[in-house]
Amino acid sequence: YCNKYKMMVIRLMSKWDLRRLCKSIGATPLPKITTPTTEECGNCDLVYVDEIGETPVVVFKQESDESPIATAVIRGSSDNIMDDMERALDDGVNTFKALTKDDRYLPGAGATEIELAKQI
Repeated sequence: YCNKYKMMVIRLMSKWDLRRLCKSIGATPLPKITTPTTEECGNCDLVYVDEIGETPVVVFKQESDESPIATAVIRGSSDNIMDDMERALDDGVNTFKALTKDDRYLPGAGATEIELAKQI
């Protein structure tokens, strides 16, 4: 049925994954199987199946620079290294989010003065 109308259907078991995908392609998650309206359907520039390591993944790629979602793929030789890398990445993203929420923060180490000197 879906192939007949050139629709792609993906089954996601996690609500977090579903919300993330819907946000990235501009779709609305539907709580039950109904016919989606035009406003509820999302779109994506490029969708393909790729292999990372030995794991097949479905890649949703938006060509625009203003995509609200970015994915970092980390690989390592052991679970401990992967956990440390994930924790470090999470710490960096959360620090950036905390710093950009409040407009009163300024960069340190003379960066503000250097930028003001450049603009003058």
